[in-house]
Amino acid sequence: MPLLDQILGGGVGQLFKDVVGTFKLSPEDKAKFQATIDENQTQVQLAQIALEGKAQDALARETEAASANIRADAATGDKFTSRARPSFIYVMLGILVANYVVFPTIAKPPIAFPDALFWLFGSCMLGYTGARSWEKYAAFGQGK
Repeated sequence: MPLLDQILGGGVGQLFKDVVGTFKLSPEDKAKFQATIDENQTQVQLAQIALEGKAQDALARETEAASANIRADAATGDKFTSRARPSFIYVMLGILVANYVVFPTIAKPPIAFPDALFWLFGSCMLGYTGARSWEKYAAFGQGK
């Protein structure tokens, strides 16, 4: 978002100043141009505030959708579906403990797992805990 902040947060006015500054303008025209930029500065700031609000709303909707998916999975009667995420996390924790605690203890070298497996585990773990945290935060905010 730094580029967007630069464009919306006064960067547009500075950009126009730089572009127009390369042309030869009379002092009167430069003063008019500066006055126009100053008049529109408030509108640029309001647009930036509105854009930031929309971005926060989109993030909240995305998090709520992830939370709704977890709740829907947990509410199904199918035990596999309701336990798939926790089961994956437990299996991965078992693999990590065996590979990095048990194997070195018994003098066996650890197994080299692909990096994609660790990225998958990290994504699942962060998504699961993030959605649960958001769910608890939303419930706390509603007085539940």
